[in-house]
Amino acid sequence: MISGIDLASFDDSEFTQIYQAFLKYKVIFFRDQFLSPESQLKLAARFGELEAPHPFFPHVSTQPQVSEIETTPGNPPGKSYWHTDMTWQSAPPKCSVLCAQHLPDEGGDTIWVSMEDVYASLPEKLKRQLDGKTATHAVHGFTGSRFDELDNKGESRVDNISRDIQAVHHPIVVKHPETGNPTLYLNEQFTQQVDDKGLEEEGVTLANLFIYSHNEAFQVRFRWETGSVAIWDNRCTQHFAVTDYGDKPRKLHRVVVKGSEPQAYIPK
Repeated sequence: MISGIDLASFDDSEFTQIYQAFLKYKVIFFRDQFLSPESQLKLAARFGELEAPHPFFPHVSTQPQVSEIETTPGNPPGKSYWHTDMTWQSAPPKCSVLCAQHLPDEGGDTIWVSMEDVYASLPEKLKRQLDGKTATHAVHGFTGSRFDELDNKGESRVDNISRDIQAVHHPIVVKHPETGNPTLYLNEQFTQQVDDKGLEEEGVTLANLFIYSHNEAFQVRFRWETGSVAIWDNRCTQHFAVTDYGDKPRKLHRVVVKGSEPQAYIPK
């Protein structure tokens, strides 16, 4: 938790502190910020060029790059998955900035896990098996969700958009572009399969790798309050939204920063 900084009006020295903490801790938290959409965009832009509006998520009417993650009565969240944002892109995001607008009285925490620590915990034999291997990432998991709707033909809007988004192949172990650290780059929501069938013959499956990702020793759980802000490094983390609040009103604003194409980590 970082205190003593106003995210709507910080100076270059304060941003340097923020960025150093971002790289070190991978997810950083702030309380009592109450950012306007414009201030949130300005904050996110300090981390890099902003992503285009999300293809599925609704957004603030005046600022399409500010997505609204909202629960309303009769519109509860669906099943939650551990995920790294938008790995179905050839260049997934660098980071995300999430700001709480309003929340239920209890519930709705978010959990992050360091995939660098997960990779470090793998047996050495497994690390060698994963060297140079890739996995397929694609859009799935949004069909039928609260972000989907049927058109006048009864067809899913998400499915129609997804047909134009081709699957991509990312290294299973990637090198962080700034720190150089290796990270296990797989997630339950968007990783469909390992590309080398020989891995499965050796007993290495996505299901088994996901188990390593669930190690609580490498997790942090954040309790949201109105005005809370979380900024996370999407290149080396996963997160999980705890959907234990039913359809009680909850809204967060999200802005995403563009990243680069993941590069394979090559052991020395």
